[in-house]
Amino acid sequence: RIVDKIASSFETKNFCPGVFLDISQAFDRIWHTGLLFKLKMFLPTPLYLLSKSYLQNHSFLVRQGDSLSSKFQIKAGVPQGSDLSPDLYNIYTADIPNSENTLTATYADDTAILSSHSDITKQHTKTSKYILIIFQNGPSNGK
Repeated sequence: RIVDKIASSFETKNFCPGVFLDISQAFDRIWHTGLLFKLKMFLPTPLYLLSKSYLQNHSFLVRQGDSLSSKFQIKAGVPQGSDLSPDLYNIYTADIPNSENTLTATYADDTAILSSHSDITKQHTKTSKYILIIFQNGPSNGK
C-alpha cells in the first residue's frame, strides 16, 4: 500500500511526504479496558473471555533490599515477545481516524502516514492537522 501511494503520487506529479512513527513502549501503553472493549465488539464470547483472562488479573511487587511492597495491579500493556502482542496492538490502534488522500499503514508499533497533494503548502498543513488529530483523539489518548 505504501509503495502504491508513492507511485500514484509520482504519476500524478503530487507531493507525497511521509511521517514514520515508532511509538516508544507501545506494547506497554495498551490500556486493557479499551482493548477489551474493542475485542468484545468483534470476538465470539468464548474467545473474548479467553482474551480477557490473558490480559487481566496480573500484578507485581517491588522488592528493595529486604522490603517488599504491596501488590500493584497491571492495567496496561501486553506481554512482550508474545505472538499475539502485535495483533492486539493493531486491534487497539485500528480506529485511528482517516483523512482524505492520506494513507495510514500500521504494523505492530510502527506507523507510516503518507499524504498526497499538488500544493506542498496545503499538503503540509493537511498532514500536520492529521497528525494532531491522531495524537489528540487516537486510541491511546494518553492512557
